[in-house]
Amino acid sequence: METKPGSRWRALLVVAGLFVGVLALKAVQDGWFAARTPLEMDGQPALVFFTLDRGCECQMQVVRSAEAQLADWKFPLAVGVDVIHVDSNRRPDLAQQLEVARAPALVLLDAWGNVVWKQDVGLSDEAPLDLATAETRIRELGVNPP
Repeated sequence: METKPGSRWRALLVVAGLFVGVLALKAVQDGWFAARTPLEMDGQPALVFFTLDRGCECQMQVVRSAEAQLADWKFPLAVGVDVIHVDSNRRPDLAQQLEVARAPALVLLDAWGNVVWKQDVGLSDEAPLDLATAETRIRELGVNPP
């Protein structure tokens, strides 16, 4: 059975077109082309909490545990430090800029946006965030309650 000359090329072009279409759809869904807004630093230190909206079940269990732990933590509000929630899937540029290895992660920035302290490795399932160390590092910055 003979094939027409060029039919293989047409088939290859169709497959390549489908591949590019699927890649473009993923790019739009994941926000690859969305404008990347910088973090709003108002001259005050801030905590950046890197989370995920999707991942494997074991990873999401740690993320949910960290979110619950952070939700119960009143210290930042008491001293006037903003907690900025960032989805690592949607802002990989920010995770790369702050050199965050994985989520969940907690990054303390000084008033100029410099990393003062970071916790992104060595997390446990039950209490993944080291909030006691975060409090100590915030106090070392000389943050005064409002």
